[in-house]
Amino acid sequence: MSSVPPPMLLSWLRPGGPVLKVLAATCCLVITVLSLLPGNERPHTGYSGNMEHVAAYIGTAGFVALALLRWRVATIVFAFSAASAFFEICQIWIPGRTSLVENWVASTLGAFVGAVAARFIVLPLMQAWLARR
Repeated sequence: MSSVPPPMLLSWLRPGGPVLKVLAATCCLVITVLSLLPGNERPHTGYSGNMEHVAAYIGTAGFVALALLRWRVATIVFAFSAASAFFEICQIWIPGRTSLVENWVASTLGAFVGAVAARFIVLPLMQAWLARR
């Protein structure tokens, strides 16, 4: 029995492929919804708000960086930073939410770490793994 995945599965898993695009879009949707929910409806992890921001944006920006290979890392980070600023401004009018510059900074930092790690660590590893298949 071979441990090599079927070629069709490999094409779906490749950087820029449909699986990563769906994961990236799903994560973007989750961040949008969670950012705009009233405070009493938003789930809490028990960690600080800034840690939640960093973690959410690391993962989401990482998936976007692997899904949208034509986008430069700087473009991805700028887009997430702008989106985070927009969400923070919107939270001024959302009951139970606060708008903080430090949350925007945490989100931007997370987007930077996620996009850089995805492009310069994860992507080369994925490409090497797929080349051996």
